[in-house]
Order: sequence, then structure tokens, then C-alpha cells
Amino acid sequence: MAAQREVKIQIDDSFTAKSCNFAVGFLKFEDNGREAAPAGTGTFARVGQTSGIITAGHVLKNLPDQGEIGLVRFPTIEPALQNFRLNMAHCDHVLRWNGEDGSAPDLGFLGIPEVVARDLEAKGAVFYNLTRKREFSTRDKDHVMAKAYALVGVVAEWAEVVPGDVTKGLKKIVGGLFGAVKSLKAFVEDETDLLDVEIDYSSSPRIPKSYEGVSGGALWELHVELLGQKVVEVNTKLHGIAFRQSEDHSVVTCDTETAIDKLVEDVVAKWNNQAI
Repeated sequence: MAAQREVKIQIDDSFTAKSCNFAVGFLKFEDNGREAAPAGTGTFARVGQTSGIITAGHVLKNLPDQGEIGLVRFPTIEPALQNFRLNMAHCDHVLRWNGEDGSAPDLGFLGIPEVVARDLEAKGAVFYNLTRKREFSTRDKDHVMAKAYALVGVVAEWAEVVPGDVTKGLKKIVGGLFGAVKSLKAFVEDETDLLDVEIDYSSSPRIPKSYEGVSGGALWELHVELLGQKVVEVNTKLHGIAFRQSEDHSVVTCDTETAIDKLVEDVVAKWNNQAI
């Protein structure tokens, strides 16, 4: 058996597009649509022909059943997805959550019309296939495969209003987190497999005081193919969905793949893998 060796990976901007193209932030409109507040994070996803957004159950429960919500992607991704409004009356959802704050599992899938999904894709969104099994291997015998983890989500406290151009007045900037994970702790709670995640801020100039807004964001397992220290390819696998933070705001707890698989079964049962 070949000996394993430790490989240190510095996660930088070259990693972000692979994961962040799947990511979306929710906005709730207030004051007759003049104000927009961050309301959680999601991941564009598909189950068969059903398109939608996987997120935390409590995030979906807090969104309106009627009217419009806003969808935003991270500002580092181009083309920027700005002022995209989703009519919730045309959507439906599946929840795996008992309604108690902080309880597990806490997952949801917001099904959206296929015409909307195609429009989002035309604007640069990428839908993650939740039914595809992912196993990654090196393409060359001289390459090695390393593994890292990252958490993606909207940070509510980083949202700010700034002056727009002459015709648009003010505009809202929503800040996003792509956080390299420094530790994972697996445990079981309420018969649900969970992970506690700590983010590495050793090289970051910006540390959030709270992870409010990250709920529903994806915990990505990054399979990094290397030639020496050179990154050849980065492959992504959805490893979990964030749904709560510790009292001191230092740890984020995520549902794992086992709960996600059960949610996928619920989506199949509801829509029979058909487009909305």
C-alpha cells in the first residue's frame, strides 16, 4: 500500500468559480420592494428534470409563499446576476425540518419553473446534479489527488447600500463568503449525521462577527488534482448544507450527504423527476 503524504493547499480565487457558480443568495423585499434584506443562501440544483435550489428548511420557511423574492450570485462571478426576481407563486417546495429552531435535519428544496431555470443558466448560473454519483481520480500517474473543504454563503452583516449611477439611485451590495475549512467534526444528533465546521481566517483580512445569512449554504468537498504544487484541476462534491451556528458564532453546523440523499428521495416522490 502506498504511503499517504500530507499536501497543504492554499485556497485562493482560482478555486471560487468552481463552487460559487452553483451558489445563490436569497433576498426578501421590504417597504413595498424598496428594501432588500439577505434571507439565506442556496445552491442551484437538479433532480432529474426538476430544477430548483437546495437550502436549509428554515430558510425556505421564512420566505413568502406569494410575491417576489430576489436572487443574487456572488460579485466575483461574471456575468453578475443582478435584480433577478423570482415569483414564489410559481414555485413549490419540499422540507425535511420539524420547525424547531436549530433542530436537525434542516433541509429544503425550492422547485422552480424550468423556464426560469433556463433563464438563470443563460445568466451564468450552474445547476448541480444531486443524483449523479461523483468519484474522482487523477488523469496522469504523476499527478496526486488532495482533498479540501470550503463553505460558501451570504454574510448578512456584509450587505451594504452604496450610491448607484445617476439613473438607478442606490444599490445593495451583498457580501459572500468562500471560507476554507480548517476543521471538521462529525457527530450524530436526533439520528441525523452532522458536521461542525470551523473556518480558517489565518490569511483573511475580513472575519464575520456572525454567520447569519450563511444558512442553506453549501459545504463543498474539493478534490484537487496536483502536479507537484501546481493545481491541474479542481472537482467539487456537495458534502453538506449549513443550518446553524454556535452561540459564540465560531462554528457552523451542517447536514451531511445522508440527509441530502433523503431530501432527494422526497423531491423524486413529489415531482417524479419531472420539470415544473
